[in-house]
Amino acid sequence: MYELTDTIVAVSSTSSGARSLVRISGPEVPNTVRQIFEPHPAAAAGLFSGTIAIDTELKINALLYLFLAPRSYTGEHLAEIHLHTNPSVTEALIDKLLSGTVAPLRAAGPGEFTARAYLNGKIDLAQAEAVNEIITSSNKLQLAAAEKLLAGRLAQTTSKIRSDIMDSLSLLEAGLDFSQHDIEFISRQQAVQRLEQIQNSLDKLLASSISYESMVDLPAVGIAGLPNAGKSSLLNRLLGRQRSIVSAQLKTTRDVLTGVLTLAGCRCVLFDCAGLIIAPDNILDKLARQAATEALKNACIAIFCVDISKSDFACDIAALKLIESKTLIAVAAKSDLLSEDKLSERLAGLNELFGTDFLPVSSKTGLGIKTLRKKIDKKLIEETTGQPISADSEFSQVAETAVSALTSRHKQAVAEAIENIKEAVIEVNADNDEVAAMMLRAAYHAISNIEQQNIDEQILENIFSRFCIGK
Repeated sequence: MYELTDTIVAVSSTSSGARSLVRISGPEVPNTVRQIFEPHPAAAAGLFSGTIAIDTELKINALLYLFLAPRSYTGEHLAEIHLHTNPSVTEALIDKLLSGTVAPLRAAGPGEFTARAYLNGKIDLAQAEAVNEIITSSNKLQLAAAEKLLAGRLAQTTSKIRSDIMDSLSLLEAGLDFSQHDIEFISRQQAVQRLEQIQNSLDKLLASSISYESMVDLPAVGIAGLPNAGKSSLLNRLLGRQRSIVSAQLKTTRDVLTGVLTLAGCRCVLFDCAGLIIAPDNILDKLARQAATEALKNACIAIFCVDISKSDFACDIAALKLIESKTLIAVAAKSDLLSEDKLSERLAGLNELFGTDFLPVSSKTGLGIKTLRKKIDKKLIEETTGQPISADSEFSQVAETAVSALTSRHKQAVAEAIENIKEAVIEVNADNDEVAAMMLRAAYHAISNIEQQNIDEQILENIFSRFCIGK
């Protein structure tokens, strides 16, 4: 999979930043930095300020972070060169390092620096996966869950379970070794109780977790309602820019328009679709309504928008029946058009008519927009974690205390261990201790695969292939 005797190099920073970070790892690091960095580092390791020779004529200021094995991220000699320059100069430096004129270096593969950290025992496999999850996090929940993985929280949990499995296995096998001497190290009832406790721990880990896959893609939030209900204006106000055309003329929006909405706890795709025409009289209206209902069906949240300045809501009631979404937030748009007394009276009527509470909003004045953003944020976090959030909860605190997140590989390992434990219980009850011991060894192996190294190269390649180059 990886040749650990090679020295690898890659750019580890984003291409858009003002500062470039070039990372080098492997046995040739000391030789490489001596040839390209001036003055030569006075100590074996540390932070050094100087210049990097890009070619015979160009030298630029740089900072060098030099780490010697095993005290580095990868467990090998490691150098990080920080440059304030443009991408062309950084590319020229990489070309020089890969030319073979400085030292025998090769380009790093995807995730190879983290793979070396794992293979050299600096981090476990779950922590290695967490590095990529942190890099690709799109919201605070995903980031918090990834940080828990990196801190080894999952390893702490599975380590206790592995220890319990091994204890039970040792007692069963000791009984097998001394079966001819009629010595019992654990009764069948005690063995079953122990195994059921282990299964409960595994069930709890699986049931109380959410999958990373459910947090990777941005959730969708759709704004729905009749034509001219104020949907496009609300989209523009929430996004803080003119994404949708606003007009007093009906049916201005024909397609689904989207934008990324950044909230306190997460981000989402916010979209505005065509008005939900109750009885379309032409093919365009029919197709527009079909596109709108399909988009809303796949949304996590639908914001049902009603123009509160009018007095007849019969068509709005019919439009609401067209919306298929997990969660609904009802908003009374154009609330600035009514006096305070009239607004209060109209809201009470709407709440009773639709059987739900409407939030008064105004895209023109900003009334209720802050509250609406908080509502969307709260509902999205509840959908992701499966846990209710109190009205006074801080979303940053929710993210920090969010339930564990497991990758599909982790879930598969836990599910496999649960099945093996169940089989072991059946075999213990049937007086088949040898088969029970075999199933416990299989359960131990399955859990060990979450963070230990006894895992085949194909799986490792699949894990690290998702990483960026230079990570």
